[in-house]
Amino acid sequence: MNFKKILFTLSILYVNTLYQQDIAPRLDLSAQQAWEYFDNRSTVKPQIVKVQGTQYYEDEFKLSDLKYFGNIMESIGYMRYDAYNDVIEMASTPDVERSEITLLKNSDIIATINKKEYVFLEYDEENIKNKKGYMIRLYNGNNYSLYQKKIKIFKEAKKTKAGITESQPPRYASKTDFYIQTTDQKPQLIKISKVRKGDILCFKNAGAYCFSMSSNYNSRLKPAEVCIYNNKILKIREAQSLDDLLLGQIDIF
Repeated sequence: MNFKKILFTLSILYVNTLYQQDIAPRLDLSAQQAWEYFDNRSTVKPQIVKVQGTQYYEDEFKLSDLKYFGNIMESIGYMRYDAYNDVIEMASTPDVERSEITLLKNSDIIATINKKEYVFLEYDEENIKNKKGYMIRLYNGNNYSLYQKKIKIFKEAKKTKAGITESQPPRYASKTDFYIQTTDQKPQLIKISKVRKGDILCFKNAGAYCFSMSSNYNSRLKPAEVCIYNNKILKIREAQSLDDLLLGQIDIF
């Protein structure tokens, strides 16, 4: 190989090196090391069929932090939560459509994505015990913690009665559950019934946040109040009417 060929080869290698440096993830050394330690290759295959909606509540990758055994590593990389497959995807840049790299599932690894703490926990559903998955920690107190479980459910396409066309395409449906965890116990599902007009709601230990702190903001009428005394329900205040709301107002037109 003569001198010109050697010089040409070195020029190509130099230009290629500059190009790779330009597109490389802008992560510091500690972030790169943590990236290699905490990542996991996903086995989830992307779906080919057209589906209405997405398996993400937030489609964009966000610059995220990690907490490992209480040690916080800031700006570790870009992440987003896949609520259908229950995994946290990781990417070195925010502009990728999909990443096969997922965060290692471990209860000691807490990811903070868009100011939400994602904790990997063992929990009990209504009919399934000892499940494991990600939850968003809403509150962490001395005696109890409150979590939110965001789920995406895949629903098959519905055909018309003739079975020729789709009356409803395949889609992702959203579901949100709430869990409460007391000291040294697994999170338990909070069962919340559907509220209908005419239902009586009881708020225990509400303190001052009942009638005394209520308001007519946005012209909302205040409900009636009842008192439970000697196992009897006694009405102690009538529900407001529109006339009550307008009482005292002066018509200036």
